[in-house]
Amino acid sequence: MSPAHVHEPTYAAIKKRLLEGGWPPGSRLEGARIADEIGVSMTPVRDSLNRLVGERLVALRPGFGFHVPHLGVIDLCELLDLNLALLRAALRAGGRSVLPQEEENACAGAMTVEKAAQLFRSIARRSGNQILEDALEAQNDRLHAVRCREEHVLSDAASELLLLEQLCSTGTRRELEQALRQYHLRRRRFAPQLLALLE
Repeated sequence: MSPAHVHEPTYAAIKKRLLEGGWPPGSRLEGARIADEIGVSMTPVRDSLNRLVGERLVALRPGFGFHVPHLGVIDLCELLDLNLALLRAALRAGGRSVLPQEEENACAGAMTVEKAAQLFRSIARRSGNQILEDALEAQNDRLHAVRCREEHVLSDAASELLLLEQLCSTGTRRELEQALRQYHLRRRRFAPQLLALLE
């Protein structure tokens, strides 16, 4: 295992590139090339890739090495369904989710993808359930690359998030659940277009 002062920055650099879609789905992740690009040895790269396999952001195929997972329409729809189910569970555990003022302000002016992650993180935090928070954070990571492309397909993605933020502050739990359902169903309908932008 590589020392933390080498492993953590290596892991962060690889994860950032994965989340931003720096490698197309299905791409082989060549450890030696990544190590050269980052300027580290193979050990922290291999350790980081194995850690990312555990987070399901990287796939390991015996005999073929590490790859960026290929996301199909069904896969994306299942990820969206899971995200919605986790958010519903968080709302039911924590009552009506109200965004703390400092979190709402922290989102102001941020990119739409960061607003979505922060909003869902806030809902999870209100549940008081750490396992649920961790699961929604993992979903934020797995959906990040797709969310980065939403505004190219869904021109009003920012206004959708604004509505969700308002409902978190002033709406009932039922209204928020219905809006979250619509948010996720809409992305299911546009799954092929969103995935085409990842390729």
